[in-house]
Amino acid sequence: MISHTWNNIGIQDIKGILCDLDDTLYAYEPCNKAGYAAVRQLACEKFAIPGEAFDEYWKQGRQVIHHDLASFGAGHSRLLYAQKVAEQYFGHTHPEFTLLAEEAYWSAFLDRMEWDADARSFLERAQQAGLDICIVTDLTAQIQHRKWLKLGLGAHVRYMVSSEEAGYEKPEPAIFKLALQKLGMKPEEVIMIGDSLRKDVQGAEVMGIRAYHIKREA
Repeated sequence: MISHTWNNIGIQDIKGILCDLDDTLYAYEPCNKAGYAAVRQLACEKFAIPGEAFDEYWKQGRQVIHHDLASFGAGHSRLLYAQKVAEQYFGHTHPEFTLLAEEAYWSAFLDRMEWDADARSFLERAQQAGLDICIVTDLTAQIQHRKWLKLGLGAHVRYMVSSEEAGYEKPEPAIFKLALQKLGMKPEEVIMIGDSLRKDVQGAEVMGIRAYHIKREA
């Protein structure tokens, strides 16, 4: 599979674009680290959870949620990760910790988010060419809408489909079908762009959509 840069993706023969969000339009890992650090600090300072205990409980909770909700947007829910931490440490559900932890994570995450400059230039070029763009993204809808606002995607993007809305994560066909439905286009009239070979590229190609793999530099 050939990896592409934003500059060598042609848009002359299409009507629309499907595009991943996380780690495609911005670098995910710096944001994730910032979010994790914020919720860890909250756990230690406000709720007296030892740092090493928090690390282990978060890891375990994340693994359980990923396993149990593997095909759904909620499988990435930081709210559910935090709930698992609380239940393991306190021995019961703790709504105050859970809600504060989720907000601490995403506030720090969003503060750290920055457009990938090449991605932004590409979307501007696509918009100027009159192409409709739909974000096709895993994760829950609310936080993906917050990311949309943080990046100002409304100036370039027409629609978004999240895995929570579609009921399935990529590479399941349902999420791509819903995106095509919103755009009112056929598979051969669009391209898909994303950082995951399995989810974005292979998932789109099964649907007959030409796909481009964007490999982020380490």
